[in-house]
Amino acid sequence: MSAFKVIVVGGGPVGLTAAHSLSRANLDFVVLESRSKIVLDAGSNLVLLPIGLRVLGQLGLLPVIERVSSPMSRFKRIDHGGRDLGDTLWFTYFKENHGAYPRVISRHDLMQTLHDGLPAEAQAKLLPNKKVVDVVTGPDGVKVTCADGTTYEGAVVVGADGAHSKVRDLMRTAALQSATPVEVNDAKPFLTSYRAMWVRFPTVAPVQPGDASETHGYDCTLQLFAGEDTSVIGIYERLDEPTRDGVRYTQADEAQFIERWGHLPIVGSGSDNGGPKFTIGDAYANRTQAGMVNLEEGILKRWSWDRIVLAGDAAHKFTPSTGAGCNNGIVDVVALANEMYHAFREVRGASGDATAFPDRDRLLAAFDDYQQVRFGTVKDGLAAASQATGSATWSDMTHRFVDRHILSKPSLQKFFATWNARALARTPVFEYVEGEEHMVGKFPWAQPIREAAARAEPAQAT
Repeated sequence: MSAFKVIVVGGGPVGLTAAHSLSRANLDFVVLESRSKIVLDAGSNLVLLPIGLRVLGQLGLLPVIERVSSPMSRFKRIDHGGRDLGDTLWFTYFKENHGAYPRVISRHDLMQTLHDGLPAEAQAKLLPNKKVVDVVTGPDGVKVTCADGTTYEGAVVVGADGAHSKVRDLMRTAALQSATPVEVNDAKPFLTSYRAMWVRFPTVAPVQPGDASETHGYDCTLQLFAGEDTSVIGIYERLDEPTRDGVRYTQADEAQFIERWGHLPIVGSGSDNGGPKFTIGDAYANRTQAGMVNLEEGILKRWSWDRIVLAGDAAHKFTPSTGAGCNNGIVDVVALANEMYHAFREVRGASGDATAFPDRDRLLAAFDDYQQVRFGTVKDGLAAASQATGSATWSDMTHRFVDRHILSKPSLQKFFATWNARALARTPVFEYVEGEEHMVGKFPWAQPIREAAARAEPAQAT
């Protein structure tokens, strides 16, 4: 190979964050997205936590993010009868500890911001209608083939193509066929204990712009995020039996889901609440978009093989209760980019050649280091999300008690938030990207953002 090129498969938030990281590193790349457009008006809303917002701020995107998203300071909580369960103040403590409220943003607006924040030459490398069907690795590089017959060659492939990752499947197949014995991921690595319906609808009374609320109870919970013009609810139903099989849901499935859960209040109802009742059925009747998906959970044993490496939902999948999934995908890209940066810096320092790039063995070591950096944090995030969904759906008497009598106490919420703050403060940012620190709280970040005054010799390819 005469040049170093990265092939990113998947043009979602994680894939576009990877595009930013590679553009800033002056590395050649291409992003292959199977859908017809890079920016689509589809999907539910996302929550950006301080760990994700800080990375986006480092990339210069925070002013736009703040214009198209809404801060959240607390969640109101009610049960299936509309009775008050007490507010949760986790987001207030995020602000105190880390300098920013979490923000709710539509997937479309996040994608548009990530897309528009790239320079024109980088935007030209984002290719829609590129469904990957094969990945072949070799001693000197990797070749990716798409369904339309086009092929792309590079040094590495980054699989950022989501929970149903084609790259992950191809990586497993290649590992099984390898002459060298290696640990291989399960064919169906994620377990589904919940399914979800999301509904987008116009923000109308009694729902008010800025509302954030949850409805808890046996077998079903929902989250509401209300914007100025539109609102989104995510409804999470516990399955009778967990499964590892995928499902494609139809409108008939949606109708059955609404028949079962349409009576649940989003806001109002109940003697403690007193306001007018607004239900899941009301939201669905006024929907502009809706969909159903399984909520997979799990972490892969191996995030890479040979020149293939995975990030985001391709490597690990959470329930959405804590809003951590997208944020952890963004931080995956940061950690992977930093390990690649270390590899480039090492080989160029040793050789004295400012255009040298790492060989296969050094790349594989970087991939292993990346997984080691991220695995423990992701494992903790998975457990926290699972606990949150279990508590909200009252999956057993212990969860019900914790949800009603423990998590409702502000003093205990603050204790848990403070206990977790030190771990969050260790979340990395790009080592080689200059930027400003926009978020300052009680707990200082372990890794400061690189200031422009601290400019050093670039360690990446040109």
